[in-house]
Amino acid sequence: MVRSTSPGQLPRHSRAVRAHLAPVVALLCFALLLAACAAPPPSVAITGDAVRVDNPSSRPAGASQNGAAYFTIVNPTDEDDRLLSASSGIANFTELHESSNDGGVIRMTHHADGVAVPAHSILSFAPGGHHVMLMNLHQALRPGQTFTLTLTFAKAGEIGLDVPVNAQP
Repeated sequence: MVRSTSPGQLPRHSRAVRAHLAPVVALLCFALLLAACAAPPPSVAITGDAVRVDNPSSRPAGASQNGAAYFTIVNPTDEDDRLLSASSGIANFTELHESSNDGGVIRMTHHADGVAVPAHSILSFAPGGHHVMLMNLHQALRPGQTFTLTLTFAKAGEIGLDVPVNAQP
């Protein structure tokens, strides 16, 4: 005996399969997203003989609002260093921050003492993790613009960046 279903209605066994596969598909999507966020950009390698900063970027933000700057710090040296601070004339003040997920609650931590940059390491400042908060912007950040950001390290000293504003970093 062949059973027919109404239009738009799945047979009972198809609904059961879909119900069992949905959590698996969601878990795979989450794992891929996590892997993409955790890995440094593929163009970054631990080479050279001095601390450097690669791939600076920022997102659009309105005047008087907060913005963020992202980049990748590469320390190919044999010595640990520390990012002490960041500064920019684009905002009233800047802070080193880190976002984290604590049981489903997003928290932001201000790193007033700086951020460790271990020897022979790559440290990503990216959405959802470490970033430089640009507090109370003097002007809007629009795609295509650039602004200057100066990072101060304990050993490497000051490194100046021209940070492009992208629709997505």
